[in-house]
Amino acid sequence: MRPGRPKEFDTQQVVEWAMQGFWLNGYEAFGLTGLLECMGISRQSLYDTFGSKRGLFIRTLEHYRQTQLSQAIALLERDGSQIENVKALVRFFETLALGGSCRGCLVANTLVELGSSDDEIAALLREILEALKCAIESALREAQARGELAETKSPAEISRALTNAVIGLAVTGKLQMDPADIRQIYSGTLSMLD
Repeated sequence: MRPGRPKEFDTQQVVEWAMQGFWLNGYEAFGLTGLLECMGISRQSLYDTFGSKRGLFIRTLEHYRQTQLSQAIALLERDGSQIENVKALVRFFETLALGGSCRGCLVANTLVELGSSDDEIAALLREILEALKCAIESALREAQARGELAETKSPAEISRALTNAVIGLAVTGKLQMDPADIRQIYSGTLSMLD
């Protein structure tokens, strides 16, 4: 039996291109023809490598977590003021909301589009959001220990509220709102830290 043809593409690059396409178009609206064109591979290569469009989409969500979300969480792990790091994280999501492509956040978009209609994807989204919440909570606990956050504030409660707020901010950005309104949402979100 002859071995199959070797892959003639970089899987990571193809996943990146697919992630960009899903991020801009959504899962359902991004048809297979457009997806294959975006990735520059054949239908058979997609099925051989990822199993299905859904399998590829799950890979893109994991890739998003490893690339985009890790950038956001890295903001919380910098030296210096932890409150400033949390503000930088909120600013990261403000930037997504103000972005010219109006594509929001892939996790937020998927949450809105697919919700709980797919158990595996819903579990992955919960896992990603939990990682974000835990990173925020850790930064807030450190801020509290340094006297940057009042003792009366609950890092657990604020981290949940901030996670919800930044995801909402990313979704709101898809409405192409007036930048002044986005900045007002940003300021209101930060008021939780006062």
